[in-house]
Amino acid sequence: MVLSSFLRIFKFAWQSFWRNIWLSIATITIIVLAFISINSLIIIKLVTDTAINVIKDKVDISLYFRPDVTESQVQEVQSYLTSLTQVKDITYVSQADALENFKRLHRQDSVIISSLDELDSNPIGATLQVQAKNIEDYPAIMEVLNNSKYSGLIIDKNFDDHQLYITKIKNFSDNFNKIGLITSLIFLFVAALIVFNTIRVAIYTHRSEIAIMKLVGASNWFIRSPFLMEAIFYGIIACLISIAAVYPILNFIQPYVSNFFLTEQYSITNQFNQYFWEIFGLELVAIILLNIISSLIAIRRYLKV
Repeated sequence: MVLSSFLRIFKFAWQSFWRNIWLSIATITIIVLAFISINSLIIIKLVTDTAINVIKDKVDISLYFRPDVTESQVQEVQSYLTSLTQVKDITYVSQADALENFKRLHRQDSVIISSLDELDSNPIGATLQVQAKNIEDYPAIMEVLNNSKYSGLIIDKNFDDHQLYITKIKNFSDNFNKIGLITSLIFLFVAALIVFNTIRVAIYTHRSEIAIMKLVGASNWFIRSPFLMEAIFYGIIACLISIAAVYPILNFIQPYVSNFFLTEQYSITNQFNQYFWEIFGLELVAIILLNIISSLIAIRRYLKV
């Protein structure tokens, strides 16, 4: 009995969907645009968050010690810095390794290489590369070093500050999200209005059938159900179309994303797939609820049951 009623409701909703096909297409189109707008915000959010994390991982402080500083003194400084809560990791580069790195960097300059070969001792001191837990912690680490007893052992401190780039990326992301959010809300509002009017037209089209159903004792919810089912159709079909549209977009922007990160290992498609059910599941539930609410308002206002 329940299955038979459900099949009748489904059939009635499907017939109404095709009877007003142009209104159905217009409704689905607006909902698809709302889906794509929201997914564009999600894509930008994923890319910008990854970009900020990549930049943060590349930020560090390089501490260059005097050539006469011993390895034990450098290790003492390393232990001191490790005790700081702001420090995440420290990489020790010995004098020998620092000299090899310097030679490799200037291997094309024969004058520098020959000059180094003539020296009796290594003129390059050891190096510590300090990485903080948060990018905001670097100034505090620098201040601690400048005020410590070890400041005299260090001849140079190189802090590659990427905060400016991070700020620019975050500002771009925030501005884009504001514009995208406004656009998405506009599409959602228009979609709700179109669903409202589509259901209103469907009710008017089926006024004879509705009158007959009332005469034979059909309940109010049985009469409402096909229109609510039709609203659910709009959400499901629009969600499927948006999925089909989003993935070509992801494949199109992948080369630009790879070029930005200078690696092909990062895949925006794979990252999007990790949140597939959360993204499209929540979007589908939200749009179906919005359609149902619009339908209920249309039915209550224009259908006397």
